[in-house]
Parts: sequence; structure tokens; C-alpha cells
Amino acid sequence: MPHVLERASSARAKCRGCGGKIAAGAWRFGESLPNPFDEKGGEMTHWFHVTCAAYRRPEPFLDAMKAAPDIAAQLEDRDDLEREAALGAAHHRLPRVNVAERASTGRATCRACRTTIEKDTWRISLVFYEDGRFSPSGFIHLGCVAAYIETTAIVPRVRHFTPALTADDLAEIERGLLPA
Repeated sequence: MPHVLERASSARAKCRGCGGKIAAGAWRFGESLPNPFDEKGGEMTHWFHVTCAAYRRPEPFLDAMKAAPDIAAQLEDRDDLEREAALGAAHHRLPRVNVAERASTGRATCRACRTTIEKDTWRISLVFYEDGRFSPSGFIHLGCVAAYIETTAIVPRVRHFTPALTADDLAEIERGLLPA
């Protein structure tokens, strides 16, 4: 079964990208994967909000958009979604970007530079996609984003996955991404 873009028929599905409910009637992306629990080789579908899919699963999302251009044309913010997914496909570590937060302790080590992330400084948490789920995989300094992710275009993702950020927080994060 191919990946699918459709309107949710009910509000029972939960997004694999952000963990939130997918509202009835909202656009959603379904990623078709082999079912490891089916001895007959069946498939299962993991559901995502379309924005979460563009950010977290860019290649399958782009495949679904190309396979159903008439449906993709109906998506709100289609051009933005396609641009963000293409950016994620081009930079293989970009879909790992999760949330921006202040370090609660001074014990975490940056995955990029291997130094300690000081308490109360901004850090980006990362996730890996393995076996159909997202697993926490550490943190990076804001200043290490360009070297580790190979782009600093993370603000839309950070804003999406960290909705509690204020405009001042986002401005501070953007400044932290600039080269010193």
C-alpha cells in the first residue's frame, strides 16, 4: 500500500510526529510500513499531521505528494510544506530537530562538539527515527547547529514543536544560530 494524503475520517488517530490528536476532517499523512507483528507480511499505517510529516518524514511525504498531485494541490500551505520537506530531504540531520529548551542542568553533552551544555543556555533536542518511532538522542548547542545539521534553517521546526516559545525566545534562538 502506498503512502497516503487524506482528510481524517475521525479524531481517533494520534500524530507520530508531535503526539497530538489529528482532528476529524484535518489533512493527515499516512506512512505505510511493514507490520513487524504480522507473520503474513502485512502493512501498518503511521499517521502524522501534514506539517509534522513534512518536518519529520520528508522523503515519504514528498513521495506521497508526487503520487497524488491533485490531492497535494488541496493542502493549505502546500508550497511551504513542500519547501520544508525538500530542505529536510537535502539535509539528512534536519528531521532530527525536536524542541528548543533551556538546559535544566549542566550535565548534557553536545552531540556536535562533545562539550558540556551549560545550565540555562538554549539547546536543541534531537530525535532519531528507528523502528517506526522517534527516540530521544541528545542535544546540541545553538552555536553547533550549522556544523551538525548543515543548515541553520531550523526555526520553523522549533516553533512548530515548541509552541510555548515566545517571540522574544525565538528572537534569542535566531541570534544564537548566527555565526559569532
